[in-house]
This record gives sequence, C-alpha cells and structure tokens, in this order.
Amino acid sequence: MSDAGKVRHPSIAVRLHTVQSLYDAQDIGDEEIDAANRWYREYVFAMTGVVEHRRDGREREKGDVHTWMLGRGRCSARISQIRDRLGLCAHLRLEMMLAREMSFSAIARMIYPDVSEGRARMKVSAQCALVLEQLVHAYATFPSHVSR
Repeated sequence: MSDAGKVRHPSIAVRLHTVQSLYDAQDIGDEEIDAANRWYREYVFAMTGVVEHRRDGREREKGDVHTWMLGRGRCSARISQIRDRLGLCAHLRLEMMLAREMSFSAIARMIYPDVSEGRARMKVSAQCALVLEQLVHAYATFPSHVSR
C-alpha cells in the first residue's frame, strides 16, 4: 500500500509508526489499538505521574492529591498485573514499542543482534502483534473493580 493510500488511525497515541504499521498490515485491529493506548497512558501515568490530554473530548475526574495518587497506584498495579500475566518478555516488548517508542528495526537489533535485519524485524513485528492481542485479553479478563 502506498503512503498516499494509508490513513492514520485517529486514536493511536504513540508517535512512532509501529502500531500504525501493524494496523496498516491488518495484523491488528481497533481493539489492539485501544489496548495499546490504554497501556501507554497507564504506564506513563504510573511511571511519571503525567496524564496526557484525552483526544475524545471527555473530561477527566476531578480530585485532590490523594485521589490522584490512588489513581496512579491503581495504574501501577495494573501494569504490574499485566507484566505478571503476559510475562517479562511481553512486557519488555510493550515497553520498547509503546513507552520508548522504538521502531521494529531498533527492537530487532536489541533482541536479535546476530540475525539479519529483515528477518529480525519480521520476527519482532509478529511478536508485537501477538503481544497486543494478548494485551486485549488481559484487560478483558481483569475483574470489573480493577479494570478502570
């Protein structure tokens, strides 16, 4: 597909094109994009305390420092639960792809330094698509009092 024919998915939060390229290749769908965005927002909030503006126009809950810290703690707990459910390897791929916004080629160089670049990139791309599918399932199976 040429660049002119590609349409950027409106809800992708990350700036690099890893998630977009998986979407363009039809390796992932809207559910995976939503899960990636949610994981990214929760990770950033848990690690830095920063909340990005919502693109959908909805307002955030208002609160004080205590509710803010409770929310940050909940996000941190969810990130830890996802790491425990999916495993450290999946968590590292999510971190590299979403939080560090690394390209598939950069991730491939780190994980598969002795494999040809094209083959390593293809492996990483497939693994990242699978991890995003698993992330959708992980969020869907959280108890309702933990999910948001």
